[in-house]
Amino acid sequence: MPRALVLGRQFPGDTDAAVHTALAELENLLAQLEIRVAATLIQRYRSADPTLGEGKLAEIAARVAEVRGDAPEDEELLLVVDDALSPVQLRALEDALAGVEVIDRASVILRIFEKHARTRVARLEVEIAALTHALPRVREDRSLGGREGGGGGRGERGHSNVTLKKQEHRERIAGLRRELAGLRAAEETQRARRQDLPRAALVGYTNAGKSSLMRALTGSEVLVEDRLFATLDTTVRAMSPETAPRILVSDTVGFIRELPHELVASFHATLAEARDAGLLLVVVDASDLQWRTQLAVTREALATIGAGAVPSRVLLNKIDRVDAATRAALAEELPAALQICAHAPEDVARLRAALIEAFDASQVDDVLVVPFTEGHLLGEIRAHARVLAETYTEAGAQLRVRALPAALERWRGLLSTVQPITSPEELLAAVRRHGLELQAEDADFDRTGLDFLVVHARDEAGTPWIVRTPRRPEVTAAAYVEARVLRLVRPRLPVAAPDWRVHAPDVIAYPRIAGTPAVTMTPEGPQWNILDPAAPSEAFIESFARALAALQAIAPEEASRAGVPTSTSTEVRAALSRSMDATREALQPSEAVWQRWQLWLADDATWPQHVALVHGDLHPGHMLLGTDGRLVGILDWTEARVTDPSVDLALFCGCFGRDALARLVERFAQAGGTTWPRLVEHAAERWAAFPVLIAEWALRTDNAAVLEHARGQLAAITAETAA
Repeated sequence: MPRALVLGRQFPGDTDAAVHTALAELENLLAQLEIRVAATLIQRYRSADPTLGEGKLAEIAARVAEVRGDAPEDEELLLVVDDALSPVQLRALEDALAGVEVIDRASVILRIFEKHARTRVARLEVEIAALTHALPRVREDRSLGGREGGGGGRGERGHSNVTLKKQEHRERIAGLRRELAGLRAAEETQRARRQDLPRAALVGYTNAGKSSLMRALTGSEVLVEDRLFATLDTTVRAMSPETAPRILVSDTVGFIRELPHELVASFHATLAEARDAGLLLVVVDASDLQWRTQLAVTREALATIGAGAVPSRVLLNKIDRVDAATRAALAEELPAALQICAHAPEDVARLRAALIEAFDASQVDDVLVVPFTEGHLLGEIRAHARVLAETYTEAGAQLRVRALPAALERWRGLLSTVQPITSPEELLAAVRRHGLELQAEDADFDRTGLDFLVVHARDEAGTPWIVRTPRRPEVTAAAYVEARVLRLVRPRLPVAAPDWRVHAPDVIAYPRIAGTPAVTMTPEGPQWNILDPAAPSEAFIESFARALAALQAIAPEEASRAGVPTSTSTEVRAALSRSMDATREALQPSEAVWQRWQLWLADDATWPQHVALVHGDLHPGHMLLGTDGRLVGILDWTEARVTDPSVDLALFCGCFGRDALARLVERFAQAGGTTWPRLVEHAAERWAAFPVLIAEWALRTDNAAVLEHARGQLAAITAETAA
């Protein structure tokens, strides 16, 4: 059995506990390779520079000699470094330790993956990763010799053995990738067949208990072992007992600290299940003292593979191993997390109910008419949707169903039932199919909105309704997000929000909220109602601040879990930078304005350290006021997202001025809102950059009028900057 001297490296900022935990994890990894740890050495560095100086190399060599002297002559000895080694560092160590193989943490993980790979896809992915990792480490050593290889001609020198070895690796990688591409194509086809069904993916640190939860949720006989990386292949099973529609659960490969990037790149197909899932179940071993670090590693890995924005729910697993005080502390730190034990039936039942609730919230209702000749499609719809009502007409079976938006869009395309709505009569006929009888108040659409055509109507009791239909196809997708946002915020706000009674791809209907819009668009321009924009009342500012504080009190994790788009501060800044570049030619900002934008983007001290749920388009036309000037309702939540918390404040600044913004921020803090020292300045700078976002939308939708509006707003910003 090979023995290993393990070298840990402690840099400034690394605690002793963290280093020893990492070494214990490495020892566990080595045990799976049947390598026994003979001794451990920790090198402490005074700076972040990982260079191995002569003194450190001599110290390691002396310790290796000591360990080697205690071992039988025929026993293999390795030096294993608990860190990633560059090719230069690896060469320096092996030169100093003649006859001793040196491997780093990434190489250990790769060897375990090679050992555990079972399917052809997994074996190909691991070999590609191993060869990619080895490629920059090929060098002239004893194994390659010092001779020239072939390839020369006409008196030229041949290729070196290093060059030939690298070429061999590259050719092997290319061949493996070709084979893998064929196998992945088949997997993509299988995944496409599952796109109409709700899908949850179990993700998390290796050995957190994902496979145990997979077995508990689905009843499948997946491998469950108490070892790191017991699962390499993705398993997809239906939740059992089955639901209507079925909910699919996938168990994916676990993450680990410093997971080799070659593996992440190579396991593209395996990790695609996480990217394509509707909900990520982030499994955490609550009994592990390092769970915070492991959770951070998992989230970082998810962001790396492009799954950072997928709605997620943290599962604190193995909670049976935790005492009551720790459970209470965990509940306070992660209030939205679900504390469970994979082996407790009542906990699994709670998780199952949470899954059903989460996916039910992401589904929408629609009415489909399926001809009797389309029996296969009728069966598919019944299997993949919840049928709420079913009647029969001469045209076929009329189904009122609840399903995922993607499934409804595909079925509507197959049935060719999506027809543009061109009149209020057609829109009211569409809402009538959902069981709602309304009469229009006007002969034509209200066309003031950019995204929807609206009909103002009344029901038999005289209750006023808003009925709207999308102007463009992309608005339909945004409306699905808006529906989830409204379900989340309506019970939490001190003001009213729309209560959608009908939501289908072509029609949305809800009772009209009482109140007067703060501004009304007329042919002569905007007309302010009740509110004086030059001197907003204390009643308005106080009620607005309370509404904003209540909105931002909703936990970002809860909003993300509900399907609300989420972006970090870093992502927001990068997106704004791209938007500025994309619109610069169309807007032609002055050099002073351009520099102002760039300085704001680069100023870390101005930007918040947290994200929050925002309305995203909270202009006066979306504010409903009472007769006393108080905010009583907020409309149009299409742009809601978890992002920079200043978004709604910036728009307020643009409408009412910086002094009013300062008053609002003071009331916002009093209402419990989270602020930071330079919030007012940050919101004002965000408003100064607002023409970029308007112009970007105008260019995307080819709207010349909106582009001119953006230029007009930029002119005001230019004058302000020059003042």
